[in-house]
Amino acid sequence: MNITLRQLRAFLAVARGGGFTEAARELNLTQSALSLLVKDLEAEIGFRLFDRTTRRVVLSQPGAEFLPAARQIFDDLQSAVRSASDLATLEKGRVRICAPQMLACTLVAPAMARYHADHPKVELKLVDTLLGNMLDAVVAGEVDFAVGPDRKNDAHLLRTPLFQSPFALWCRSDHPLASCASVAWSQLAAHSIIIMESDFSTRLLPELQTQDPTLTLTPSYTVGFVSTGLGMAGAGLGAVIAPTYVAPMAQAFNLRCVRLTGPQLSREVSVYRRPDRSLSPAAAKFLEVLKETAG
Repeated sequence: MNITLRQLRAFLAVARGGGFTEAARELNLTQSALSLLVKDLEAEIGFRLFDRTTRRVVLSQPGAEFLPAARQIFDDLQSAVRSASDLATLEKGRVRICAPQMLACTLVAPAMARYHADHPKVELKLVDTLLGNMLDAVVAGEVDFAVGPDRKNDAHLLRTPLFQSPFALWCRSDHPLASCASVAWSQLAAHSIIIMESDFSTRLLPELQTQDPTLTLTPSYTVGFVSTGLGMAGAGLGAVIAPTYVAPMAQAFNLRCVRLTGPQLSREVSVYRRPDRSLSPAAAKFLEVLKETAG
């Protein structure tokens, strides 16, 4: 059986108006086109819907019994069409994003504010998590995508690069290196340095020593969170090494950014999502806003 929305609309209009003339005018159709739609519906369901005479058109007995069901089907289809339209036009929907704490603060939150201003009816959910747990929510299907630094991707997720964020030295204005436009990694040995343990020993130091095997860097303080390192630098305990995407948070501690060279290293921030799940219109639009915000 292949009943269409147009056929149901035609049947309901004739039943409501008691004739083809009024129904054709209501639907902006010719009477012959309207009659054809009703005949096609009758052929699909297997019985006559109206008893026609030269003077009037009335519902047949099976037509009268079919009328309530037709109304319900038509209303349900209309509701489904409106719902689909709302999803496509971002009048409704939901976007779930996962990000480690720092990127949640400095990148995702501003992107959410921009998105909400244009699409206030879309529900936004941010899951801020530890860097090491960032991909778990994506694999489990709990979020649409994750935003974070380049990670070992054992889950075979789809990774789309977003931007490069060079490592920099963040320090107070009264720090000995604060007036430098850039400093070499080798110059840091004479200063109190704060690093993030999760990234330094396993990734950053090996990268440095690959390019310069003679380079040694012994941190004065090791912390688990970038925000802690920024706070310590703001308190005058040293300078913290962190990617430039921490800038909004670093400004809260009145820290200056000094470029690190010889070599210049960076972290690539990417979007991670499952390749077997397509993005909803709302989520796809959020990624556009995220890219604009990152830019």
